[in-house]
Amino acid sequence: MATATPKDSFLVVTAIDFGTAYSGYAFSFRDDPMKVQVPTWIAGTGVVNSFKTPTCVLLNTEKKFDSFGYDAENKYYRLAQEDKHHDWMFIKQFKMILYNPKVLT
Repeated sequence: MATATPKDSFLVVTAIDFGTAYSGYAFSFRDDPMKVQVPTWIAGTGVVNSFKTPTCVLLNTEKKFDSFGYDAENKYYRLAQEDKHHDWMFIKQFKMILYNPKVLT
């Protein structure tokens, strides 16, 4: 009986594109690696499907995660229309803040 190698223990391979403006992901399973799955995000009113979603996060009034991407945009805009957005935090295009050249040296 062959022993499992670390490679054999992986069931899925994922790719994440964490962009400044938009983000997305894809994955495939070990038993069918050429069948790559690229989930779609539903934009706005549900009419548009996209392989990427805006890189944005909505934090609730307790500063805890509420939603990401199109869901965050839509909810924040609804809150703003009702003038209930003041204690919420809508953060977008934050990727470059994560880059720290001191860590790389």
